[in-house]
Amino acid sequence: MHTWRSGIIVATAFAAGCVGSVGGDPTDSEGGQNPTGGTDGTPNGPGGIGACKPGIAPTSQIRRLTNAQYDRTVRDLLGVTALTASGNVAPSTLLATDQAGSLTDLGWSAYRSVAEMVAAQVMADPALKKNFLKCTPSGDGAACLHDTIVEFGRRAFRRPLTEAEVARFDTIVSKGREITASGAPEEVAEALLFMFLISPTFIQRAEITETSDGADGFTLSNHEVASRLSYMLWGTIPDDALNQAADQGKLSTAEQVLTQAKRMLEDPRARQMVGAFHRYYLELGPNTRWDSAQRDTTVFPMFDRALIPIMAEETERFFDHLVFTRGGTFQEFLTSPVAFVNAATAPLYGLDAAQFGTELEEVSLDPAQRPGFLTRVGFLNAYSSYNRTSPILRGVFITKDVLGIDPGTPPPGALETPLPEGDDLDTNRKRVDAQTAGASCAGCHHNFINPPGFVMEAFDAVGTWQTKEALTGALIDTVADVHIDDGQPVRVTSPADLMAKLAVSSSAQRQYAQKWVSYAYERDGHPLDSCTVRDLSAKITAGGYTVLNLVTDLTQSPSFRTRAIELE
Repeated sequence: MHTWRSGIIVATAFAAGCVGSVGGDPTDSEGGQNPTGGTDGTPNGPGGIGACKPGIAPTSQIRRLTNAQYDRTVRDLLGVTALTASGNVAPSTLLATDQAGSLTDLGWSAYRSVAEMVAAQVMADPALKKNFLKCTPSGDGAACLHDTIVEFGRRAFRRPLTEAEVARFDTIVSKGREITASGAPEEVAEALLFMFLISPTFIQRAEITETSDGADGFTLSNHEVASRLSYMLWGTIPDDALNQAADQGKLSTAEQVLTQAKRMLEDPRARQMVGAFHRYYLELGPNTRWDSAQRDTTVFPMFDRALIPIMAEETERFFDHLVFTRGGTFQEFLTSPVAFVNAATAPLYGLDAAQFGTELEEVSLDPAQRPGFLTRVGFLNAYSSYNRTSPILRGVFITKDVLGIDPGTPPPGALETPLPEGDDLDTNRKRVDAQTAGASCAGCHHNFINPPGFVMEAFDAVGTWQTKEALTGALIDTVADVHIDDGQPVRVTSPADLMAKLAVSSSAQRQYAQKWVSYAYERDGHPLDSCTVRDLSAKITAGGYTVLNLVTDLTQSPSFRTRAIELE
């Protein structure tokens, strides 16, 4: 690295007024929710959002880009996806993990280091350099660099630069000989790019307009709305069309925002965002149950760890196909027999491997056995144990993540409760039922967690269909009384019956809407978002409401173009 970048440039930048404090409250919109439940053995009710309370949820005015957003932003601004100076890792790999609160000195240092590497890489690569410099510097380069400040700054800051900001960046150009080795225009250009990348306005998504909405909030500017749209739907900067709409004041009404949202959903970046949401919904990703499955191959010889990424990919393909190819609804996630299978996974579905190749192919499975994503081998493998199925793991996921009923924290020592043995305990279901019969466990397990897990016992630990226990030959019992919505439990007879009931469940529909609101608005289950959740849930219940309808409607809530006044 060139030492002049880290030292002299930063010192000059402070003198020029280009560097401010970087704070904010980044929310990892690709992470998972952390719902809080009771610890007294009583689960929180379905949905967990309480009565509808209208209002605008407060958010940080200076939210930092998440690491995923930072990578996409640098990619779309400059074409940089990997740092050649650091082993070709993604830029955010060198940043601090997403976290709330002010930026530490170490975190700020990481931003500077990454900016230094990106700037050097861009200016050393003619193809990348064109993404920054739209002109060829001549003479002292000042005219070209001034134009670059205005043009690139508009994209990097997601709004036009103020006259004062342009003047401060022009000061960097005028001091080029003092802050670079030779003062050559390309060296000064690299310094400029470095300064843009460490600017708080680049690192943060500031919402600072103070135009009263006539009530208790501020109406966002058109440029702030454009930024909200692009980061919600794409996780990155606005494109030229969205920037133009903002510059022309055409993002002031709900209808104008809806027009842009529908356009933006046709872009491949929206597909990536919807895929990221469903990974969040499923808790699918690195260091989760989805990529950590291990099996006793003497009991389950069909298991191979090489299948794990294929099973995860199938699950993602399932959601992508239903949303974008079929224009599907939430209900179809639980009822569709569509699957994506190759020669390696076909036997798990009882299909002939000889009919498939290495690539995943679309098939239609038996709807009496395999409706919906919960019957796919990805989920069934992720939520099983080493040498048996796990009704508890499967039941907790269905109860908490699908239905939104938080069973709370297990009592101390619960996880160490041994699985009982006995001649009369000839099925996994009976053993788990006995394991959770204690007074501190039964309330949650017997009423909420175990029943849906018992229904799913029709699938073994690697996801194949079973009617008998492999070790004892005892018949599998999939009949259970499951709490699906408020009120009394309902009798469920099979996985297909459970999927059908989940598909029409108001609790499951509300939970899916709640997850979308939390993800899109980057705040977990805020009470003031409850009316939006209610409205979206009602549309899901009415039927014929596609997932893409839901996503565009997220831009139509009263809070989308307004921010709350933050009280001291």
